[in-house]
This record gives sequence, structure tokens and C-alpha cells, in this order.
Amino acid sequence: MKHGPFESDLASEHLNFYYGNKQALKDVSLNVEKNKITALIGPSGCGKTTFLRCFNRMHDLYKGNRYEGRILFKGKNILEKGTDLAALRGQIGMVFQKPTPFPMSVFDNVAYGLRLKGIQNKQELADRVEAALKKAALWEEVETRLNGSAMGLSGGQQQRLSIARTLAPEPDVVLFDEPTSALDPISTAKIEDLMRELRGQMTMIIVTHNMQQAARISDWTVFMYMGELIETGKTDKIFTAPSVKMTEEYITGQFG
Repeated sequence: MKHGPFESDLASEHLNFYYGNKQALKDVSLNVEKNKITALIGPSGCGKTTFLRCFNRMHDLYKGNRYEGRILFKGKNILEKGTDLAALRGQIGMVFQKPTPFPMSVFDNVAYGLRLKGIQNKQELADRVEAALKKAALWEEVETRLNGSAMGLSGGQQQRLSIARTLAPEPDVVLFDEPTSALDPISTAKIEDLMRELRGQMTMIIVTHNMQQAARISDWTVFMYMGELIETGKTDKIFTAPSVKMTEEYITGQFG
């Protein structure tokens, strides 16, 4: 799909979202550039994570939530009834704020999504687990520990394992919900490097409270406030010459 000056497989159109009677997103329309990194920034409670979780319908796990508008992925509205959510979440993966290793071996963590897809061949599983761990910059640290419990890894390693598990089924899009907020600077740098390396291979959207992180790794930045999309643009422009005064005030620390 062509959307303006770039190619996009993912877009929201006039998206409203409600937690019960509380409206959390108001008429949010956004085209996400394919195979680039888009950062969502804004103060706490502005709707960034709510918006992110709409893209793979994570809100469906809780009763009383509802969507209005459309989210188009590869030309189809994923908010329509009958959408196969398991298949959708295989194509649009998610990495959470806190590492989420399963209480099983390192290998079985990464193989989990592959087995859900019906892959049983031992050699194919081994090859794809290794490839995902290499993509997540974790292989060299765990190749002798594949049968050991994932719970024995450090926090930074557990987060990269969560990323490897997300990457193994080869999604088109990965949603990152503050993936480094619980990590030390060295682990944070490794995950930022990983995102840079994956640019060009998949579409990534990251929610971050860290302005420097958004400026360092993203191609596009979206500023949200009170459930509304205030401004979107190329990251260097948003951080040096934003068009909207509120964006400038947020980025320069005048509120937040």
C-alpha cells in the first residue's frame, strides 16, 4: 500500500478506543512506514501503549474494551469480526516492558511460536531457533545453555530472549512497549543496536519515555497527548524543528 511519500502495510484510520466508558484514544490516524522504526512519545497516560496494543488487538484479552475506526494491515481491517488473532499476533509480534521468559528451557522459549505454527522437524526447529537467537544478539551467550532454564538468564538476556522468541516466527511487524525501561545501560545499548540491525527487515514501533532513545533509533516520531496524535514527522525534524508548539514544549522539557 502506498501512503503518501512512503510504502506502508500498517495504518490506523480514525481510531477511537475505550476502556469501558473511558475514551483513551481520540480519532488517531497514522500511516506507519514499512521496514522503518517509528517511536511513540508523550507523557505518561497519553495513550502511547494503548495505541501500540491496538495493532495486535492485545486489548481483546480483557472484557469491556472496544475499538472504533479501522486498522489496516496489508489492506485488511484487523478490527473486523472473524480476524484470526493467533495468526495476527504471529505476523505482528510484541515485546513487553518487563522480560517475559516462559518457565522452560532457553531453546523451548524460542521454539514456542514455531511449534504453534506446526513446525515439528527437529533440524528446522534447531536452525530457526539459532537464527532467532543470532538476530537477537544472544546466541554466543547461550549456545552452551540451550537446555538450561531461561529463568537463569540475566534481565538483559531475558529481554533479548523475549525478542528472539518474537522474531522466530518471522513477523512482519514488531511492537516494542518500553523494552529497555527495566534494563541497565549496556543491555539497553544491545537492544538498540539490535533494532538498528533489524531496520529494513521488518516494521518496528516503539513506545519510549526516553527522548534520547527515540532520537537515537527511530526514523519517525509520533507525539501523543491526552489520547490524541498531536504531531508526526521524521525524527530529526520533530526533535529540531517541530511544527506544533506543544511538541516543542514537551521535547524541551517544559512539561511531561
